Amino acid sequence: MSAAWRPLLSALRSAKCVRARYLPVVGMLVGVIGGAVYWVGAQFWPSSVAVVLSLFATALIGGTGSEDSIAKFQPDWLDVFVLLIKYNALMALTAAHLPFSVPANLTLGLIMVCGQAASHGLLVSVLATRPKIPPRISNGELGFALGVGFAPAVVLGIPGLAGLVAAIVMRLGLAAFMNRPSQPPSPALIYAVQPLTEACFYLGALATWKYI
Repeated sequence: MSAAWRPLLSALRSAKCVRARYLPVVGMLVGVIGGAVYWVGAQFWPSSVAVVLSLFATALIGGTGSEDSIAKFQPDWLDVFVLLIKYNALMALTAAHLPFSVPANLTLGLIMVCGQAASHGLLVSVLATRPKIPPRISNGELGFALGVGFAPAVVLGIPGLAGLVAAIVMRLGLAAFMNRPSQPPSPALIYAVQPLTEACFYLGALATWKYI
């Protein structure tokens, strides 16, 4: 990526500077922007292209992968793996039907808002268990973050709740992995909780949607 793009990239990703309890709100905003990019893209191109553009936008804004890997367009294998899972899950979810009426091509945007909010809330829950890694998070802030992060998924009904369960299971698995006494987790691994739990949210929602 050209050096001229670096100031723009830093500005897009400045949302990480907000207080931890507001990270789910940031996640909602990222989901709204991703949904808006998908909606605009779907007006001109097939859904597959619109989903790719949406994922690219959320990766830049939400910070999937390290800043250096995005700046050089050299993501590591975990970034690619997570993006592939999210792409395939979101492509399948473009055909999902919500329990209430929404305009065409807005369903996926709402699902992305729910996934981003929940995964950012779970990231806060991991940060709260790591007092040596800033920021420090109180119990009140954690409760607020989880409440705000989980609330949008309830709107989706059973698929949203299934997505939450899948994301929470992934978060618990990552917590067990990070609690190994032999090797403390790196900050990069801790912040990988967000994209991994987001991907699991989509997979969990997709697994139950076909039965609704």
